[in-house]
Amino acid sequence: MSISRVKMLQVSKCLIGLAVMVLQSCDVAENRRDLLCGNWESVEGKPDVLIYKEGKAYKVTVFKRSGIRHKLKPETYLLQEENGNLFMNTGFRIDVTYNEATDVLTFSPNGDYVRVKPQPENPVEK
Repeated sequence: MSISRVKMLQVSKCLIGLAVMVLQSCDVAENRRDLLCGNWESVEGKPDVLIYKEGKAYKVTVFKRSGIRHKLKPETYLLQEENGNLFMNTGFRIDVTYNEATDVLTFSPNGDYVRVKPQPENPVEK
């Protein structure tokens, strides 16, 4: 079986195009987690969370209150990705989804979180 030079060039172009698409999809997944970085507040009164990048890893810190004095106790977990799905393992799997249009983060089963907007340091007086 022999393949002509023209056919070989066409196959090569397709393979190069496919490789470029695969490499670009890797960047999109990384950028998606960058969008999650920041402070988040529960709409249902659950503990607040902070998502940040440390090196190449993305981490989620949950600010829980515990004990009689309700002392703030932060717990940090690794934000992981498997087959395009984000989750964190706290002893059991918590799935994480993000709606970019509404800027709402959902932890299953902990509900929805909204981004905490930074407050200006010097508020303008009216």
